[in-house]
Amino acid sequence: MEMEATAGSFPAEQSSALRRIGMPLAAMAVRVVLTSVVASVVISLVLIAWAVRRGDLYTSASDVGYWLGVAGGSLMVVLLIYPLRKRFKALAVLGPLKHWFRFHIVAGIAGPLIVLFHSTFHVGSFNAAIALACMLLVVASGLVGRFIYRKIHHGLYGSRATAADLQRSLEKQVASLHRALFRLPAIERELGRFSALVSLQPQGCWQRGLHFASLGWKRYLAARRVRRAIAGCGTKVGPGDTATTAHLHALAQTIDDTLRAIQRTAQFSTYEKLFSLWHVVHIPFLFLLVVTAIVHVVAVHAY
Repeated sequence: MEMEATAGSFPAEQSSALRRIGMPLAAMAVRVVLTSVVASVVISLVLIAWAVRRGDLYTSASDVGYWLGVAGGSLMVVLLIYPLRKRFKALAVLGPLKHWFRFHIVAGIAGPLIVLFHSTFHVGSFNAAIALACMLLVVASGLVGRFIYRKIHHGLYGSRATAADLQRSLEKQVASLHRALFRLPAIERELGRFSALVSLQPQGCWQRGLHFASLGWKRYLAARRVRRAIAGCGTKVGPGDTATTAHLHALAQTIDDTLRAIQRTAQFSTYEKLFSLWHVVHIPFLFLLVVTAIVHVVAVHAY
């Protein structure tokens, strides 16, 4: 690789490169803080759940347990406003759809969690067991739907993406790399190799499924080979050249983004089909939960 030629192109991009290397570090710091907060909350909930299960704090028949059930059940009822607001234009007076979607996600986690604390993590009757199983089924289905949703939308609350959008984004990513890759042919070959890999159309359902599921791992391996090649370039330039090192780090991040864009573009149509199928499965689960929850509430108050 002709690193002398590459290094000669760096001074004009020094300030930009240094800014770009700072951005991932800032994002990493935010991620560490958020992870620490989430871990603290999860540990606290686990400790409280352990005390609740032992019966040290309350029982499901006590006032605290009863009102926890009311609160959790009410949240799960209110979250049904989102699918109704989505389908009936007359309900537009209730506010923007994106706000209801956010509430739907939060209530879909908080409501079942509160109901679990209401039950004190015990099942006291057959109808309660059925209602609890349906609730956990809906929560699991919702988590799967959230995962697929992010694959075909611009972020968690963004608009629906299209194959054309992804193709334009990919072309833009590749164009931004063109100048650097011209001087780094080994990395250009690796990108071309991964692009050819994701374009394969294996014969047979199981082969296609395995190919689809393994693309993330194959992208990871390709990114590791690219980073190894870039690290070799950095060694040749020398660790003392801060601007050059920053540029190489920024280049590695851009190549990572490009590999992700290639993978996302290749998997997009499959995720669209899975999302349509998920709707067919999730809605009946939701109605089943409503029916079993009503039966449980009636049984509790009647007997």
